[in-house]
Amino acid sequence: MSVGAGFILKKALGTLFMPLSVCLVLFALGLLYVLLRRSKDAIAPFVMGGLLLYAFSLNSVSGYLIRPLENAYPPLNLSNAEIVKKPVKWVVVLGSGHWTDQRLPPGAMLEEAALYRLNEGIRVANRFPGAILVLSGGKFKDEQSNAQVMAAAAVDLGFNPGRIMLSDQALDTHDEAMRIKALAGSDLFVLVTSASHMLRAVKLFENQGLKPIPAPTCYQSKGEPEYFLPRADNIKTCHMAVHEYLGLAWSFVRGQISIL
Repeated sequence: MSVGAGFILKKALGTLFMPLSVCLVLFALGLLYVLLRRSKDAIAPFVMGGLLLYAFSLNSVSGYLIRPLENAYPPLNLSNAEIVKKPVKWVVVLGSGHWTDQRLPPGAMLEEAALYRLNEGIRVANRFPGAILVLSGGKFKDEQSNAQVMAAAAVDLGFNPGRIMLSDQALDTHDEAMRIKALAGSDLFVLVTSASHMLRAVKLFENQGLKPIPAPTCYQSKGEPEYFLPRADNIKTCHMAVHEYLGLAWSFVRGQISIL
């Protein structure tokens, strides 16, 4: 699959505005001032970079950033009789990251978010025996598509391969929405993705005239108390939140969603 320049540019710009990247830029600016023997000027970027890095590593800050995204839709309650009676024909699991390493079983090749999404997809599909599990996600800098690796992992976990369909040509959520529209049409389907990504995903799918049933998973904010001790996981959570806010803005600018 060929990767367009727009996709690469979007990834590059997104990386530049990530929390850790901003801190590194500030540290690099401080170092530059030191090399130029302007030590007093170096103080401000060093201090600002350090304070931001500490802030991004706190539960309270990461939770404040990601909670509005994760609370946009509740978890799918499969004990609700009204939900399980719906004529769901497809359970669509959106792609995430992986890296092929033939020494590892398929599940170990998947990133955390992909594992959570696949697990939720299987959980939902098991409650709708007639539904097809659609695994999405294209190929980028790897020999396999994300959909292929998730499918292998699903079969490894005992899921019926006859109920799996791959949609492995899309590299972003907008393209996934268009391909699912062509596949599902007006059929009722459940949409599985990370809780922080669900808001953008639903908007992009609705813009295609689809009405998915959201099944968010992979929650990052679980109400942990704040001890004011830095944790690397919180930096990752901030990264995910900023990524989604930038993604919403990008989709709005490109006319892919109507409102933020």
